[in-house]
Amino acid sequence: MNSKSALLMNCFVTCVVSSFIFPCYEVQNNFVRYSSSIGQIAKDGGLFGVLLLCAGLYMFYNSLKNLKLKRLIENVPTSKMRSVAMGLVELKGKIEVSDKVLEDPFDKKKCVFWRVHIEERVKRGKHGRWITRHKAKGQVPFFISDDSGSVLIKLEGANMDDVKRDSQYETALLFSDKLPLNVRNYCNKNRIRFRGLFGGKKRMRCRVTYLEPNDNIYVLGHARPLLQKEIKNSKSVTAAIEMVNNSVFIVSDKSEKELIEDRGGQFWVVPLGIIFSGLGLGLILNVFG
Repeated sequence: MNSKSALLMNCFVTCVVSSFIFPCYEVQNNFVRYSSSIGQIAKDGGLFGVLLLCAGLYMFYNSLKNLKLKRLIENVPTSKMRSVAMGLVELKGKIEVSDKVLEDPFDKKKCVFWRVHIEERVKRGKHGRWITRHKAKGQVPFFISDDSGSVLIKLEGANMDDVKRDSQYETALLFSDKLPLNVRNYCNKNRIRFRGLFGGKKRMRCRVTYLEPNDNIYVLGHARPLLQKEIKNSKSVTAAIEMVNNSVFIVSDKSEKELIEDRGGQFWVVPLGIIFSGLGLGLILNVFG
């Protein structure tokens, strides 16, 4: 779905939704009138209204932000490394090592970026949820290259949430393999307990995402001229990209099409956020008004 179609669909859904807001408001208005005879229920209705309002505003804001980013990705043309202009640019190419290379902590693969996320499944009553026990990352500058040249990428502050290449290891309380030795060594080094009482297993989920040399990547960020210390006698490096004043800076091993599709399916969340906000505000006004 292109930008115009998404915009028309969003307007259509918003109009349809608006026609239901007032009837829904009347329904919840009658409900609150009925429940106000019981003080405690009225208080609960007010709390529920606050929760609905906050959820609706968050959904509305977050979906608009994603749609704005989607249109930005669609509208910024892809540049060749040789002809990169200063300012916001979109680049596609392969990773080339600059000075240093890292090893990811789990599989010891050569990489320029890695991020570890370790979680434990904790039971609360009848239900359980995943609790983060540890987060860490490592990164070094690298080049993105095509057949025309290279650009220096400095990852500090970049949005790396769309890196999809990963390795994940998970254990269960029964009938599962142990964590690999490298993962256990990493946990021991960082004082992460992966054994329960009496040496039994915990339910753990250990994930590492990474970018390797020669990976095809997508970059959207602000280009600047190279500093003297960054030139290093290389005529093929034309510019550098790094975070500038909290602006957009995305590095991903997904394709441009995948990034657009990830954000393009959220147009319906905008009217849904309007519904939640309207109902929440109505509950608040009825209970406290």
